[in-house]
Formats: sequence, structure tokens, C-alpha cells
Amino acid sequence: MANVFGGGGGSSVPCNDGGISKVLPTSSEALRGGQSQTFTSAPNVYSKTQSTIGGADLQDFYTKTEIRKFLRIKADISSVYTKLEVDDALAALEGQIGTSLTSFITESEVDGKISVSYNSLLSYLAQNYYNKTQTYSKGEVNSLVASISVGSGFVMKQPATTADNTISPGANEAVPLTLVASTDSDITTIQHWVDNQSNSVGRVRTSGRVEFYGHMVLGQNIETWRPALDTNQRRISGVADPIHLLDAVNKKYMEDYIIDVVDNIQQGETDIYDVDCLTY
Repeated sequence: MANVFGGGGGSSVPCNDGGISKVLPTSSEALRGGQSQTFTSAPNVYSKTQSTIGGADLQDFYTKTEIRKFLRIKADISSVYTKLEVDDALAALEGQIGTSLTSFITESEVDGKISVSYNSLLSYLAQNYYNKTQTYSKGEVNSLVASISVGSGFVMKQPATTADNTISPGANEAVPLTLVASTDSDITTIQHWVDNQSNSVGRVRTSGRVEFYGHMVLGQNIETWRPALDTNQRRISGVADPIHLLDAVNKKYMEDYIIDVVDNIQQGETDIYDVDCLTY
């Protein structure tokens, strides 16, 4: 180990600095890896032989262990940047930041966009949603429903009297009840009637056809001289053979009757027949 001394402090050898400075490790102890150490031709230090002269105290020297301890907390020169390298790296980084900032948004621009989005959200909520003060709570709705008194202006789903399901427009110029057919072409019924056993008793079709599945009475309350049924020059089909005196007669029954009458006349019967207002 090389001992380093300063001038003064009991030494007879003059030095520039007063007192003992430090003890430096030898090159084999201080250097690492491929590092090398050089010395000036006239270093301001004492040789190992000279360091023993003139009342020097070993307490004024660092031991080999102490020096190694101090060196362990020092960074390897190969693993750190010099001041110049740091300055150059910072300058290059500043140049890169200045170039790339064009793709960033400023704080004021962010504030502006947030403000626009906030106002747009408020406008949307105002147009599509009610405030809490504009709506009823569940309890309020239940209370209001419980206090409703159904008067004569409603048609009851389960009426107790005829008045509960009677629609009367009064003096208003309105049809008491209008039923509109479904726009679905597969739905062909406008109105359907069933009995209390859910059996169909009749229906009105979208084509205008009216069907009755039981006994039907027409024109019971009209004047006797008015027709009870006017088919507007349309046929009535499916008429059964007459039984009672006032039953309608179908075409086949009438033709058979005329044929029988004509045959009887040709066979010389003397009975008188009225056929089509003619006497035979």
C-alpha cells in the first residue's frame, strides 16, 4: 500500500498541504477490470520508505479494509455517464420532445373538449330523461292508484252491471265504438264473439264477412213492411228445404216441385196448381 502524506505536522519533509492527507491503495487493490493507473514523474507523495520517517502516527492513516469499504460505495466509471454525456443526452431528448409534441393535446384543448362533452351530455339528458323531481316514486304511484275512483266514464273489464260496459257518446258526434283491423295480413278477424265456455258464436272478418255459429234472428224490431235482410242483389246460399209455411225455398226444392207438378199435369190429374202466379 502506498502511503500519502501532507507537509507539516511533525514531518521534516515540506509539502504543499498541511498535515497527513490519506493513504491511497496500491494499483492492484484499487483498479478493476482492464483499468490502468499512471503517475506523474514527480508526484507530491512520499515513498513507502520515506513514510516511516519523522514521528508519523499510524492512526493518521486509512487501513486497507477502510479504503476497500470506501471504494465499494463508489460507482465504476464504466457504468456512469460523464457530465458532458448527460448534457448531450438531455439536449437530444429536448429535441425529440419538441418534435413529438405536435401529436399531443394541450391542457386547454382537453378542458375545451371536456366542456363540450359535458354540455352535450346535459342537453341529451334534458331531452330524454326526467329529473327526479318530475317523476313519482313507487310509493307515490301506489298511493295515487289506490285513491282512484272509477266513475261512469270507464268501461270495466269485469263489469258488475250493464252500465259498466256501456259506451254512450251522448250528444257528441261520435260513433260509440269503432274497431280497426290489424295491419297484419295474417289476422283476418276484426271482432270475435265467444260464450261463457269460450265457444265461438260469431265473428266479423276483415273481408266484411259476418259469421254466426248458432241461431240468428234479423229484423225482429223493424216495421213489418221493411225487409229484415237485404243482400243487395247477392245470393243467399245453403238454404235448407222448407218445413214451415213461411220458410224460404231453395232453387233445387223449387225445381223439383215444378217438375212434379208438370209430370202430374201430363198424367191427367185434375188438381189445380198455382206455379209462379200461373194456374195449372
